[in-house]
Amino acid sequence: MRVLQTILFIGSLAAVHVPADAQEPPDTIPSDSVIALSGVRVEVARMRAGVIPIVEAPFPVDMISRDRIERAHHSVAEVLENLPGVSLGDQVGSPFQPDLRLRGFSVSPVVGLPQSISVFVDGVRINEADASQVHFNLLPMRDLERVELVRGPAGNFGKNSLAGALNLVTRRGLGDSQVELEVFGGDFGDLGGSLLASGEAAGFDLYSRLSYRQTDGWRMKNHARQLQAFIKVGKRGVQSDAWISYTLSSDSIEGPQALPESWLEGGALPPDISSPPTDRRELQYTGGKGDYFRPRLHFFNAYLERTLNSALEISLSGFARFTDFDQFNDNVTEADAMGLTGIASGGSALQVRYEPNPDVRISSGIDIARNDVDIEILELPNRAFPDLEKNTTELAGTNENNLGLYTDLFWRADQRTALHSSLRFDHVSVPFRDFLDPEHNGDNLFNQITGALGLSRETLPGVRLFMGYARGFRAPVILEITCADPEDPCPLPFELGADPPLDPVTTDSWQVGFRTERSQMSTGVTAYWSEVHNDLFSVVDPEQPTRGFFTNLEGTRRIGLEGSMTIKSIPVLPGASIQGSVAWTRATFETHATLAAPFLEGDEDEEEDPDQILPAPVVEPGDRFPLIPAFTAGLAISYETGEYQSDLSLHYVGERFLVGDEGNNEDFGKLAGYALLNLNISRVVGSATLYAEVKNLLNQSYNPFGLISPNVRGPSEEIERFFTPGLPRRMLIGARLRIH
Repeated sequence: MRVLQTILFIGSLAAVHVPADAQEPPDTIPSDSVIALSGVRVEVARMRAGVIPIVEAPFPVDMISRDRIERAHHSVAEVLENLPGVSLGDQVGSPFQPDLRLRGFSVSPVVGLPQSISVFVDGVRINEADASQVHFNLLPMRDLERVELVRGPAGNFGKNSLAGALNLVTRRGLGDSQVELEVFGGDFGDLGGSLLASGEAAGFDLYSRLSYRQTDGWRMKNHARQLQAFIKVGKRGVQSDAWISYTLSSDSIEGPQALPESWLEGGALPPDISSPPTDRRELQYTGGKGDYFRPRLHFFNAYLERTLNSALEISLSGFARFTDFDQFNDNVTEADAMGLTGIASGGSALQVRYEPNPDVRISSGIDIARNDVDIEILELPNRAFPDLEKNTTELAGTNENNLGLYTDLFWRADQRTALHSSLRFDHVSVPFRDFLDPEHNGDNLFNQITGALGLSRETLPGVRLFMGYARGFRAPVILEITCADPEDPCPLPFELGADPPLDPVTTDSWQVGFRTERSQMSTGVTAYWSEVHNDLFSVVDPEQPTRGFFTNLEGTRRIGLEGSMTIKSIPVLPGASIQGSVAWTRATFETHATLAAPFLEGDEDEEEDPDQILPAPVVEPGDRFPLIPAFTAGLAISYETGEYQSDLSLHYVGERFLVGDEGNNEDFGKLAGYALLNLNISRVVGSATLYAEVKNLLNQSYNPFGLISPNVRGPSEEIERFFTPGLPRRMLIGARLRIH
């Protein structure tokens, strides 16, 4: 009923009359921008009424334009890869489902990982309600006007914004009417295309795109299919702006997962792999049906903005979002599992901006959201359990309610000094309902106040210093809430049930830095320090090492240094530009704990060789997080002249500790660092644009993910390193034909 009310509310927004005198939005950015520029504003309050000048913001912001987004072909995360401190992982073995890491935090499609980056599409949080994960394949990447990455828990983004927030703004059909047809193809059976139509007529603007893509994938059981449609209708006037949008996504993605190091180095294979490929990186581990993920999304969104007078502006938005996930896990020593998740979300936000003069902007608002989540886990027969009958092992859900109240102030004290502050209250209610055993039902309430205070000052012409403090929080998700009882630890992997309450994760973050902007060069440097309280981790029951529970650790820490530089033009080579970035990150445990690990899964075997038993990882203060590289760097050289454009980019990721080596013992070594070189070229021929992309130009062998786990398909089931092989060199070519 509540979701239906939300749909009716969105429909009412679409019917609002708006004056027809259209004008270009004030916050457009240069087509090649990936840095902070004067005159550009960042949406620190999730809705456009909350914008502040980015050059005066007391926190670092990266802004990426549509032209650069169009050069990415797999996910929005790929667009961010060369930004300072950003690195991508690949746990499932698919380029469409990457893990994104920033400042020692992460956001990922993998359920069970601590999700600490908020992602918004046109002001709507799209972290999924069951585990706060983000499925990058469901984002309308080809339909984005720009991407904003706000670093640190600044602004009023609410829960889960410990490392920052990723704000995605979709396109409008403003300007001349046009139709664009795009087709592309590449290695490993990669084929796709899209049809775009946009323009203005009768006072309305329309933008729409239908796209399809499929690929056989490089590895076995690595097929992917993506179907997406996006439409946005708006009407802009002198004092009003309104739009309504709809996104449809229907995908099928196979993930071949990580492989044991012994297989990759030519070791013994199971008997069922009788004819392995020449390149063993192409193998799939389980030998069964293979894992797959099949999501479906329907997303309705609407927005209305009205200028009441010269100083007062009001914004109203509403959304309804429906997702269904089918996640199949092909298991070896256990029965196969099928997870069926249905999420129905709806919400609204109201924001008022008061601007008595150009130097003062005050934004205040309220946002509400309701998430109805149903989860069913099925146990299915396989080779290990051929006689097992299909049955439901878990049937649970929640009706989560979220309420946020916030206010935001930007004050330009003088021509050189600006102050920004924000304050927010969040109420999160996460009741747990066990439909198989109602005695397990329980309620969980989280109330948190967060905020930020920052100052920026121009010390020299074109040089601005900034500093700030911010407090953020992350609310526990169902997987954590339902496995938090030390008296009743859960088998690994975890089961669902009502357990004692967990505390929310909170952070106190400080950052200081400077940015410069001159006619030919821009630079930025930021140092940050985040103290994380009550961080959530899976710990092991000392008496039953194969069982565990989630608990709050007293503290963890993230510190780092980020730097970037852009040379906008080179006198000796007109049309060329250079962008570089470098970052140092240190993410550490600051308490004693015994954590869970992949090699502890399954039942203990009393007859197992003691030499093959690996104790659970014990962490001490100062131990570093796995998969977080200490150093990352990026370099991109662009050249544009006439109808030609080319980009050569280099991305470096340093060595990392393996999952399972949280204690930093290095008994199994580290995950090696790597550097990848990519090339993009394009040429405009009349109304057509021809382009080609070569990823991993030097065909480097690398591993973006690694863990320590028993090789249950090996001859002795030894514990060894597992790697997800990185993609080899591959080419994609395509053409866009635009008709005005």
